[in-house]
Amino acid sequence: MQHSKETAYVQYVDNFFNVETLESLQETLISLKYTEVKNEEGQHYGQRHTFPLHQFKNDPVLQRIKEFFFPYTDLEPISIHAHLRHNQGEPKVHIDTDKGNIANFLFFVKGEPLLNNGTGFFIGSKLSSHIGFVENRALFFNGSKIWHTDLQGLGESSPRYTLNIFYRQKVSKDAGF
Repeated sequence: MQHSKETAYVQYVDNFFNVETLESLQETLISLKYTEVKNEEGQHYGQRHTFPLHQFKNDPVLQRIKEFFFPYTDLEPISIHAHLRHNQGEPKVHIDTDKGNIANFLFFVKGEPLLNNGTGFFIGSKLSSHIGFVENRALFFNGSKIWHTDLQGLGESSPRYTLNIFYRQKVSKDAGF
């Protein structure tokens, strides 16, 4: 699939990483120090750990994502985060427009396989699709065009650990010359 910043798309795949990579990510995310995150309205939005981008240069995790989801498109990560969320109350439906973001990678690392631990996608104010939480499930979508949120506040849920990577179109170093 050729991805465009103007296209609204959602893709997901199960068993995305091999068992060793999944277990390594689980161990890493569980051991991190997280800080509280609030949205623009000051509402609690979970906890986050931000990784320095240079830490992921030539990383096999990023290579697997590229090979699977955008092998023919030149995207670059602009931020990489681990998130820990649990039942934030009302879902906080949003789009991601920071720093020219055109694609989101969301990986379900650790948590109970509960429907409300997953992520919902909206058209207008209506929930249009819902992808339940299953460990080792990868989602790739245009978060700048599709309104989305975790749905933990809608019912039974448990703490969920996710890996979130935001991508933008790679800017050529020769641009403008």
